[in-house]
Amino acid sequence: MKILTIALSVLAISASTMAQTVNDPALTVERVAPLNSLPKATNMAFIGPNDILVNTKDGAVRRVTNGFVAAQPVLTLPVNISSERGLLGMVLHPDFATNKYVYLFHTTAATQGGAAIANRVSRFTWNGSTLDNEVIIKDLPVAGGPNHDGGIILFGPPNLPAAEQKLFIVIGDLNRDNQTENFSGGAAPDNTAVIVRLNADGSIPSGADKGPFFDAAGGNTSLQSMYAYGVRNSYGMDFDPVSNALWDTENGEQFNDEINLVEPGFNSGWEKIMGFSSSAPTGLVQFGGVGTYSNPEFTYTVITAPTAIHFLRSAALGTQYENDCFVGCYSNGKIYRFEPNTARTGFELAGDLADTVLNFGDSDAPIVFGQGFSVVTDIRTGPDGYLYILDFNAGTIYRVKSILTSVAGWELYK
Repeated sequence: MKILTIALSVLAISASTMAQTVNDPALTVERVAPLNSLPKATNMAFIGPNDILVNTKDGAVRRVTNGFVAAQPVLTLPVNISSERGLLGMVLHPDFATNKYVYLFHTTAATQGGAAIANRVSRFTWNGSTLDNEVIIKDLPVAGGPNHDGGIILFGPPNLPAAEQKLFIVIGDLNRDNQTENFSGGAAPDNTAVIVRLNADGSIPSGADKGPFFDAAGGNTSLQSMYAYGVRNSYGMDFDPVSNALWDTENGEQFNDEINLVEPGFNSGWEKIMGFSSSAPTGLVQFGGVGTYSNPEFTYTVITAPTAIHFLRSAALGTQYENDCFVGCYSNGKIYRFEPNTARTGFELAGDLADTVLNFGDSDAPIVFGQGFSVVTDIRTGPDGYLYILDFNAGTIYRVKSILTSVAGWELYK
């Protein structure tokens, strides 16, 4: 499921002619940037009210202010864009208001389109008009791709003080078949098929902050920084703002896509298992006795290719949506909504979906929140409390809002 390599013309019905709708008549969908003004957009971050930075796969960071896209990028990075490589992830430092730090995940190259050097996380400083002062935070592997690069980065857990939050990075398996893909005879852990957890400066947490595999690392720095493994490929991570737990989406090889609660030390199971299993999988690798597998909290056996996952941090759409989980996808233009259970360890599901699996023949209607989008690559809560959706194929940002309210300052493109 090579989401980021799909040409803009793939969809049978173009995004410009599709209606983006949500199922709640009290809500509406607006477009807050012109179509195709953000071509192949991969990630976004709000640097202020009505002010958004947007990554595009080709290495540009664009600025959208009051709905208008600035003519010149605020940063252009030389990247390799083969297959799923490129400029993929972005996150603001939790103390961005003070230090103005912006972190980017990009497949760096010496020249635009040149040979890939690394999947690199760099820190830049926002000076009010551009991003400058690059500091390399972490170089991750790139050989073995060009697909399964992951690329989502975030800080958390969000309810901790800014100084205590860690940088989380997800990278896929890069087809390397090593121990972190559950091949016991494979190469040692090398920061592939993992979620990495670092300090904001790129150093490895130690002491009281150490990760779940730190004591089992035996000097292997990849293990010291590893939070979870067995990840085939992921385009989405977010923290539940209520429980502080980490969640991700994961793409299966053909189907059996997953939504996972990612506890410290989680083994997602790839390449031994993908999707729900009624029996305990065998042959899984542990590291010093550490590594715990559990079934996904939701599985799509219907080809879906889930992408962004986001917990809405607002009641602006109605209290019934506050802190609910929203998931975008590649395959069908839908946005799914999941209501967490009381313990926030899974979802409230009924009928065909009570078994936590969307099987062929099941109706997905109970969890469909919206439809008519194309390839959703990011979902965020905006400063106004509304739900913002980044669309790779349409090259634009959509906003879901209440029909009873309006937000001043936006030029909307109907």
